[in-house]
Amino acid sequence: MTPITQPSRSVFDTSPENLRPFLEGLAARVAAGSNWMVRKKTLCDLLLGLDAFFALPESERLAMLDTVAAPDDTGAEGDTPAANAPEDDGPEDGRADFREVLPIYVGAILEQLAEKSISSPEQAMIYMLSIHPEHHGAAEAWMLANPRHGKAVRKLIRTDRRYRQLMERLTPKDLDQDTAIA
Repeated sequence: MTPITQPSRSVFDTSPENLRPFLEGLAARVAAGSNWMVRKKTLCDLLLGLDAFFALPESERLAMLDTVAAPDDTGAEGDTPAANAPEDDGPEDGRADFREVLPIYVGAILEQLAEKSISSPEQAMIYMLSIHPEHHGAAEAWMLANPRHGKAVRKLIRTDRRYRQLMERLTPKDLDQDTAIA
């Protein structure tokens, strides 16, 4: 087991107040898993669902947010997400947004789990997605502590369908084409 240093700057604590209940809900669903095999599946499924949301045109995303927001949650009149929205820049714009927020969301969720050590390849694989360098460092230290650990993580990255789908969505389309040509 490799200890996890608490992040020096909390993503959760610095997130907007209206986003915190959502992040807490995601963390609670992940924490409900009995082990990291279940947690990894749950987290990947949640993140893939979030990707599907970000793949929608921005106008549809904002309309969905307006639909689910309670009247008390919208703030002052005219202060709804749709009222403050920039113009939609196209379908790929949502994917770019997802690529930017994924490490932040993962970092916030892992902060809420407040785990003390890394002890499995599934856990290390997820900690590598976090925005926190402390999480990356713990995952890397766990993999380097035993050659079998690193091998197990690499095997999971190659064989886990959900994680592979998540990585495909994180890779910009133009990078995919450059890699295919090379």
